[in-house]
Amino acid sequence: MIVIDLPADLNMEDDAGRNVARLPPHGDFAAGHVAIAGSPGFWSWVIVDAVSDGVVHFHQVTAEEAAEHGDLVINSRVS
Repeated sequence: MIVIDLPADLNMEDDAGRNVARLPPHGDFAAGHVAIAGSPGFWSWVIVDAVSDGVVHFHQVTAEEAAEHGDLVINSRVS
């Protein structure tokens, strides 16, 4: 199951060609943060470029590029 960190329309871009999305109410994003953006049926690994005025600016990357920034799997223990 894919967990979307940043709900976004992956076709929406700013004037600089970066994807943009509204900052979720409980979102904790900073430049360089790796996340999954989009919707459950259409998503992508992304790297956050900037966060300002309630907007997250990011660009889409491959899984290999995302892995360079850290683990892509959240380890959890099932009780």
